[in-house]
Amino acid sequence: MTWNMRKAVPAALLTALLAAGTAQTGVQPALAQGKGQTSQEGVQGAGANVPFMEYQAEGAATNGTVIGPDRAYGTIAAESVGRSAVRLEGSGQFVEFTLEKAANALNLRYSIPDSADGHGLDATLGVHINGKPTTSLTLTSRYSWFYGQFPWTNNPADGGRRHMYDDSRIMFGSTLPAGTKVRLQVGEADNAPWYVIDVADFENVAGPSAAPENSLSVLDYGADPTGKRDSSDAIQAAIDAASGTGRTLWIPEGTFTVTRHLIVDNVTVKGAGPWYSMLHGDGVGVYGKYAPTPSANVHLSDFAIFGEVKNRDDNAALNAIGGALADSTVDNIWMQHTKVGVWVTGPFTNLQMSRLRILDQTADGVNFHQGVTNSSVTDSYIRNTGDDGLAMWSQNHADVNNTFSRNTVKVPVLANNIAIYGGSDIKVTKNLVTDTLTQGGGIQIANRFGAVPLAGTTTVEGNELLRTGSLDLFSHIGNGALWFWAGDGAMSGTVNVRNNTITDSSYEAIHFYGNPITGVTFDNNTINKTGTFAFQLNTSGAAIVRGTTATGLGATGIYDCNSGFTLTDEKKNAGWSETSCGYPAPGPLKLSAVNLEFSRQVLGTTSEPQIVTITNDGTTAQPIASITATGTFNITDTCGTELAAGDSCTASVSFAPTKGGEKSGALTISDGSPAGRYQSYLKGLPQGTDGNLAAYRPATATSENSCCTAGGATDSNPDTYWESASNAFPQSLSVDLEEAVQVSRAVLKTNSAWGGRTQTFELLASNDGVTYTTIIPSADYVFEPALNNNAVSIDLPANTQYRFLQVTVTGNTGWPAAQIAEFEAY
Repeated sequence: MTWNMRKAVPAALLTALLAAGTAQTGVQPALAQGKGQTSQEGVQGAGANVPFMEYQAEGAATNGTVIGPDRAYGTIAAESVGRSAVRLEGSGQFVEFTLEKAANALNLRYSIPDSADGHGLDATLGVHINGKPTTSLTLTSRYSWFYGQFPWTNNPADGGRRHMYDDSRIMFGSTLPAGTKVRLQVGEADNAPWYVIDVADFENVAGPSAAPENSLSVLDYGADPTGKRDSSDAIQAAIDAASGTGRTLWIPEGTFTVTRHLIVDNVTVKGAGPWYSMLHGDGVGVYGKYAPTPSANVHLSDFAIFGEVKNRDDNAALNAIGGALADSTVDNIWMQHTKVGVWVTGPFTNLQMSRLRILDQTADGVNFHQGVTNSSVTDSYIRNTGDDGLAMWSQNHADVNNTFSRNTVKVPVLANNIAIYGGSDIKVTKNLVTDTLTQGGGIQIANRFGAVPLAGTTTVEGNELLRTGSLDLFSHIGNGALWFWAGDGAMSGTVNVRNNTITDSSYEAIHFYGNPITGVTFDNNTINKTGTFAFQLNTSGAAIVRGTTATGLGATGIYDCNSGFTLTDEKKNAGWSETSCGYPAPGPLKLSAVNLEFSRQVLGTTSEPQIVTITNDGTTAQPIASITATGTFNITDTCGTELAAGDSCTASVSFAPTKGGEKSGALTISDGSPAGRYQSYLKGLPQGTDGNLAAYRPATATSENSCCTAGGATDSNPDTYWESASNAFPQSLSVDLEEAVQVSRAVLKTNSAWGGRTQTFELLASNDGVTYTTIIPSADYVFEPALNNNAVSIDLPANTQYRFLQVTVTGNTGWPAAQIAEFEAY
């Protein structure tokens, strides 16, 4: 993927920013005491009561460049809180914050470039207090910049940049009074090519706590507070010694290296404060014993857990807190650079968590998974997660009577701010959720991922959803700020949606999607500004609406194309009665092509470019905030920051595949408005370097072993393979070449390390994937390491084009199932 942020703020946009008080050289807006985000509209009291004040860089004094606003996936502005930030490039550029309240510490959300090899860049940035240089922040991109397809890589050549921000914290050594000017300035020795500053969290941190009376200390068991030695065994010994004694285990000031899970049960562990006591290391985690014999009576508080997770591996248990923790509490824990902040798996009951600070995760912030009951997360701040910010997933066992309340969840770079997947009697109340990026909404209520279906009464009340919802990368339709998704089947549990405020949604405010949905009642909700609709109905069902008002809609009140969904308008509703079918155009710009296809391109090479012309058919100039392409597509363009009425510019798109499977993407031209994204859909066919036409192509089979799926036969890796169900011949494997091409030879392989065997099969072909014709009759084929390296080559009829090839196996002397490691076509 490549992206092109416009080099300067467009004139029309700059005028709007000036009018709003957020110009480049303005003063940051005043923030409410103790709130991480001041909301000018909406629900009073929503969000976490946090100990810091969050200052937006675009509202501070700067001689840098304001980037954004923009909501286009793949841009730094879209990943920014408020969708804008400040870029510093070159010595002397700065952003300067004037403190509204005394502070002695700073946590900075920033982005710097990745290194060319994807391993990350280390850099510094100067800190000046009232004009005097004092110290430097240490910054890195080792934990940011992910690429490619889910679950992401660290290879820039894979395209698809995301997760571009990180956080760095520092204590000043003295308390800075209100009115102090704190300047972040690029100096001669500061080595990053550029810096993007998003938000600065200034905090007045109390001094370190003293050890509780009669406590045990991890130091007594050999833990090293300098971090030079691995303290895993020492701290585990201290935990075991304190368990069951009623004595608190004390973690004093220091950074303690921990490289494995610390197992806790029937113990209280307390630190000197999350700015002072830290567990840090590759593999660090504090875990309860797993259900069905969960840990219990565990109390964790007042320390930090910092990991070393730099990619997402869903098979690795790299969470800050995990396992099962019944009748337990977790309070005032700072979690950063782990995979998930808290992933707990039931069944178990009564885990109460509060005042969590969860930053920079590669997956979820918190997940109550599989039968967690009577539990809660409150007063917690979650930002920059790689998946849902807060989630309950009722896999196998229902989550019951759980609560997410008074939390702030900002900028999940994938999925939802808050998600409820099944379960019963769930409460989502008084949360502040902002800045959804892609594939998610602000709050999603769903039957998905095989969850126990939603039941009982789910309450969604008193929440504020700000700049939430997103553009779906696959269906290319808007996802709602409040999103009901019946994915696994009909959803009929009672859902009461009351007193919520939905502001500045990227697309629709409320979205019904999937299978039929009933049982939802809306009372006294407020919708302030949407990119498109108030309600988008993409399924059948019914809901009751009372006292719900909408203003500032980007389109009509209701999107409904004969969905069969009934909205019963009971009383005191206003502003959303009009219905239409069809999605509105983003604006007056027109693209010369809405689909681009690239024929087979050899891996590691770049195609000839295709040109998309962008024309402004409107009567006024239109801003261009960014031009991006997802996937392994590169772009250049001739467009500036603004396109005059009647003018055109061009985007040049090329396909540069690095590995199989990366075939689709989108060219997006964004005007910076919530729904102002124009797209051309991109498709390319990667080709293996050896000319194998079947490499990385989709494969299906009549049956497959769970270990050995059909895709293993077209992944150019002979160590993976397709194996059918046993004792169930005949079995077929089909490959879709994705276009009709001339094929003269097929090669079938088993793993070269396997012993010899004879398989009996025929080859068939098709151009529609339905009707197959035999092209090579059934015969016995010998796979023998010494004879042919377990590879059989078969010449096909000349001068014939096929899209689909199929092998149908009726026997195998080496195993009672069909086995193909590679199915190749030339």
